[in-house]
Amino acid sequence: MKQPKKIAMFGGSFNPIHNTHINLAQAFIKKLKLDKLLLIPAACPPHKSDSEIVSAEHRLNMCRLACEEIKKIEVSDIEIKRDGRSYTVDTLRILKEQYPDSELYLIMGADMFMTLLEWKEPETIFSLATICTAPRNDADLKVLAEQEAVYRREGANTVILDWKKSGISSTKIRRMIYDDENFSKYVSEKVEQYIYANYLFMNRSTVNYERFDKVLHARMSEKRYVHSFNVAVEAQRLAKKYGADEKKARLAGILHDITKETSGSEQLKIIENSSIELNGVEAPSPKLWHAIAGAAFVRDVMGIDDEDVFNAIRYHTSGRANMSILEKCIFIADFTGAERDYEGVEEMRMLSNKSLEEAMAFGLSFSISDLAKRRLAIDPNSLACYNEVVLCTGKSFQKSK
Repeated sequence: MKQPKKIAMFGGSFNPIHNTHINLAQAFIKKLKLDKLLLIPAACPPHKSDSEIVSAEHRLNMCRLACEEIKKIEVSDIEIKRDGRSYTVDTLRILKEQYPDSELYLIMGADMFMTLLEWKEPETIFSLATICTAPRNDADLKVLAEQEAVYRREGANTVILDWKKSGISSTKIRRMIYDDENFSKYVSEKVEQYIYANYLFMNRSTVNYERFDKVLHARMSEKRYVHSFNVAVEAQRLAKKYGADEKKARLAGILHDITKETSGSEQLKIIENSSIELNGVEAPSPKLWHAIAGAAFVRDVMGIDDEDVFNAIRYHTSGRANMSILEKCIFIADFTGAERDYEGVEEMRMLSNKSLEEAMAFGLSFSISDLAKRRLAIDPNSLACYNEVVLCTGKSFQKSK
């Protein structure tokens, strides 16, 4: 007679998923001889407030990154797809329908194990699955054993795994991230990179360039990182020369291309989430999206809510009429960073030391001429900016021969 398959459900908020979660899952796979372990992030955990938890999409993505190379672990979005609160009993009923001839196991942390009688329909949970947990420390063993006896009197089957203890928790990791402490040893490298790339759990009220450095490395190539650094240096120099805020110049410069290497679909998603409406030229012009998405990401995700910094990033590609000194510094620094070597860059560098407006006119004539030659649409913001600086300087500039 064929033995029934053994399938475990390991649910939780996974906010974020960390190495102890993975180690616990692997330990139960070995202990119970599981055929499959379903790692199931909850959409709306009943015991968590919305302020405590990042989006279900982020948590699902982190789970998939953490488990993608681990045999017998399958990440499931079953609870995320379901509307409303994520109740374990409902998920177990669905799994029983999907795997009617299998033995079901429910794996949880020690703190959750202690509160099972407070869950929705605990008696049904006991009838559907064997309840499994593991201690966080030596002191937990006695307490868990006492609670296990209570559940067994209620008809539950239970397994308490004696394994190598770990005191780490998602709560502690979130605190470490918020405090800019090194948390890399507690999560997989891919999860760490995802956290930085999406600015999760971080302190949005402080400017920390060491943190920004990690964010940029997680979001872009080394070549783009070097460019961003050079733009920040040049923008700060121009700000000092022309009387703009040097700190804001450095900040806008280092972050101006933060979504440059983000996919177009993700750029549009960031723009849409920020309720920014694209004009008739921006909407069909993907090369313009990164500046708009970058400004939105810096303001809405990173929490840098400074209008001048937002506009400096937003218009660093197109320019616009009535630009602030800071905006002009970022626009010009993007053209003249140390690694730039296009024909005409030395002339623009020379002009930038003479007049922001003359440098702007030269840079805009360069980009507008290029767009016209390729029969591409020109952003009305660029035309308005060009007309303004040309009228201001009384001169017109063409690309150097």
